[in-house]
Amino acid sequence: MHLLVSTPGRVYTYSQIYQLVWQEYPHGDITNIIYCMVRRLKQKLKKVDVNAEHIISSVKEVGYCL
Repeated sequence: MHLLVSTPGRVYTYSQIYQLVWQEYPHGDITNIIYCMVRRLKQKLKKVDVNAEHIISSVKEVGYCL
């Protein structure tokens, strides 16, 4: 969440998110890993505010942004 909040509007690819969060080079298909982590973040945000989950936007087949 800190990564997206620190640069609102910037689109991060799946690989960039993986590298910046786990600080290692991604091996194989990491799309599902990132999808699951973002989904969990959205669920936590939804508990705070019903509309809060929509602040994280998916950029189809690219990544995510705030």
